[in-house]
Amino acid sequence: RYYCDYCDTYLTHDSPSVRKQHNAGYKHKANLRAYYQKFEEQQTQILIDQKIKQHLGQTAVFQQIGGIYNQHLTAYPGMPPRLPMMPPQLAPGVRPPPSHVIQIPTMSGP
Repeated sequence: RYYCDYCDTYLTHDSPSVRKQHNAGYKHKANLRAYYQKFEEQQTQILIDQKIKQHLGQTAVFQQIGGIYNQHLTAYPGMPPRLPMMPPQLAPGVRPPPSHVIQIPTMSGP
């Protein structure tokens, strides 16, 4: 006996001619088409979900940047808006100053 996965049925006689006739039938072709269409839809949905997840991750990063920019604007009211500065990068092997030490900027002038 031969079992057709697409049609979910057993063929009574397992001979090449019966299989060929079954595979040429309209019900088998319709079932085959429906199976691959469902498979394609599942794969398409997986790709869509991946793109949405990727987009949401990028959106979260932009929201964080936007939040930092908005904090910067509210910290200096009345000043013209400007982009926040990134903290300076230290050279490799150079340690940052301790946080409890207050650094007083020097002013040069007359």
